[in-house]
Amino acid sequence: MKLKWKSISAIAIVVLLSVVPAYSQFDGVDEEAIGKETDKKIVAQFGLYDNPELQMYVQRVGRKVLSAVSEPGFEYHFKLLDHEMINAFALPGGYIYVTRGLLAALNSEAALAGVLGHEIGHVIGHHAVKQMKKSMSSLLITLAGLAASQEVRENAAAWLTVTSSLSSQILMGYGREMEMESDRVGMSVAYDSGYTPSGIVDFLNTMRDFERLGARGYHGFQATHPDTIKRIIDAEGKADILKARGGSMGMFRDRYLDAIDGLRYGKPKARKRTLPPYKIKIHMVKEGETFRSIAEDSAKDKGLALIIATLNAMDHNTPLKAGYRIKTLVPEESVTQNLMEVKEDEVGVGDSDGEVK
Repeated sequence: MKLKWKSISAIAIVVLLSVVPAYSQFDGVDEEAIGKETDKKIVAQFGLYDNPELQMYVQRVGRKVLSAVSEPGFEYHFKLLDHEMINAFALPGGYIYVTRGLLAALNSEAALAGVLGHEIGHVIGHHAVKQMKKSMSSLLITLAGLAASQEVRENAAAWLTVTSSLSSQILMGYGREMEMESDRVGMSVAYDSGYTPSGIVDFLNTMRDFERLGARGYHGFQATHPDTIKRIIDAEGKADILKARGGSMGMFRDRYLDAIDGLRYGKPKARKRTLPPYKIKIHMVKEGETFRSIAEDSAKDKGLALIIATLNAMDHNTPLKAGYRIKTLVPEESVTQNLMEVKEDEVGVGDSDGEVK
């Protein structure tokens, strides 16, 4: 999957330079202003997923996890984007996004809580701004003060240098230490808010499987990279330590499957003009069914057995137990789409909506 991070990074740098008038002021960056302004561009570019109920579900899980953070620092906004990529990311100032592609890949509310907790970790750790300072300081010095003037906006070469550098940083992630730090934060706050910390481990393993199928995205995740392998091992160890403390921990798999039933899946042939080819359908396994037979019956294509199995974090040759609920794919009934604009006040973004029900 090809991502549009260059566009996102370009937006972020434009806002940064318009909000912060000079390089010398990087130490006093207004992260909320950066997040607020950049959020408008992100929503305009990707669009919000046009299901207010699912938007609210993501927000409720996010706020439940956030309740375990003693000093969140910002007012947080959790949003579901209408994009097939498997990704989640955070802007400075508390703006956190997940994609419908990510929701399709997750298999429990605990996993979603872990991912949102991970992104909260990036926000409270000020990782985006730290990376901006690290990657841009020498560039801005080279630009000799152009950042403080209108001239930088008219200097295409300067802009290309800066945005390319920032784009590379985003595609590569925040580096081992920051990513592992956010993994630990995500597991801790998920655990403190009543979720099993294994959720983030399950997600990382699922991403490893999807990456092997060619789907990339989540913070430069690479299945065979030593840092990624160490990241998974570290997460497993941290999860075991937290679980040993006992207490109330839930996976909430059925509740999650109920929430995403009907979720659109796949890339539309013409973005915002046609629907993606499939949608998620929760299926109760019958005696004797296999992933191949389910793929042929539901998706009308037994060749999708591998993808359906991966969506369920299983091997396509694994025997299925009757009565077990899994995600499968069914074709969309219509190929046309009348997009509904989901405005912030319609889905309650930024409002306090209480506990997860």
